[in-house]
Amino acid sequence: MAGVCLGVDVQQLLRRYDLASEIPLGIQSVQLQSLDQQGKVHPFLRVNRIMSSWDALYFRLRANFDMRVSEYVPHPPALGLLAGEDVETAKSRARYETGKQVLGVEQLETGQLMVRYKDHLGSGKETQALADLVLGADGPNSVSEETREVFRENITYSILQGEGGHVILYNIPGRGGSIEPGKRVLNFCWYTNVPVASLDNIMTDVDGKRHYTKLPPGRVRPEVWRIQKAYAKALFAPPYLEIIEKIASPFLHLITDYSSPRSCFAGGKVLLVGDASTLLRPHIAFSTNQAAYHTSLTEKLVTGELTADEWEYQVTTAGYLHWRRSVWFGEFFQRPLYVSICSAVLFWATSALAKVRTWIGWLPKQAT
Repeated sequence: MAGVCLGVDVQQLLRRYDLASEIPLGIQSVQLQSLDQQGKVHPFLRVNRIMSSWDALYFRLRANFDMRVSEYVPHPPALGLLAGEDVETAKSRARYETGKQVLGVEQLETGQLMVRYKDHLGSGKETQALADLVLGADGPNSVSEETREVFRENITYSILQGEGGHVILYNIPGRGGSIEPGKRVLNFCWYTNVPVASLDNIMTDVDGKRHYTKLPPGRVRPEVWRIQKAYAKALFAPPYLEIIEKIASPFLHLITDYSSPRSCFAGGKVLLVGDASTLLRPHIAFSTNQAAYHTSLTEKLVTGELTADEWEYQVTTAGYLHWRRSVWFGEFFQRPLYVSICSAVLFWATSALAKVRTWIGWLPKQAT
């Protein structure tokens, strides 16, 4: 169960479209704090962030999109009907389908797009679909009361000595989206630097298969996790160690990032959005907000408020700036100080240059 931060654009999207808003979706975090090796808490910065989980947000959106029933939203809101429309007809206006692998997109003389895809969950055959717009968006163990109290309503982090790395830990909704104290889940993220040569061993699962991006829960080899836990004993304060001992099924994910210089193709009919456009490092907790921001911009494109060029400018400019910021934060937590200073200077120089070019009229209003 991955944690997500509900940023400003996510909250605005939910205020407009969430018909199940009476169900709490996240937990308010009020402070950024650090925890030293002796377990002492050091308040660092007052912050107001709403922390949720991927599951809770996904099923909330599905409940609003196609009335999907789940333990997170057991009674979805009724679907709004147009004049003379019944429920089944209304449902056919939009479908959420999975297991479809896109093989290619071709623009026809009519201006429409022909999408070729393979249905992995159905017939297994290749088929086609016509489209006016294509979006690429790839992109019950308990914990002691003392430990829960340490991590109560705060986002807690520690920068590790030695080879570099840091941990961050915060509360997210538990089973069924519960935010009730005692039923919440502690989301524990341990970022560590490892030699490239060791990835073959670390990323090989229990069946001997080599993975290249992530190892799902239950696939991490026990000996790999044992070594990591032994390493933790030399680094972490007791509250962290208790959390680590309670993790039954760890999962691994490589930290990757990129920023695409283009997000608009075929005259604005094929768009890259979300992580497909800009893959941010997780240290700024902004990927979910970026997706919501792209949603808002795409609405403006479809309604004619933005041209395709204006849409792409906003997406790529904002994406590049936030990508630079995520690299800076990542280097600060994971690398020597001089490396992070260089990243910080590059981010602020890029941001300042964009503001100056906007101010003198060389560029349109800067994306945020």
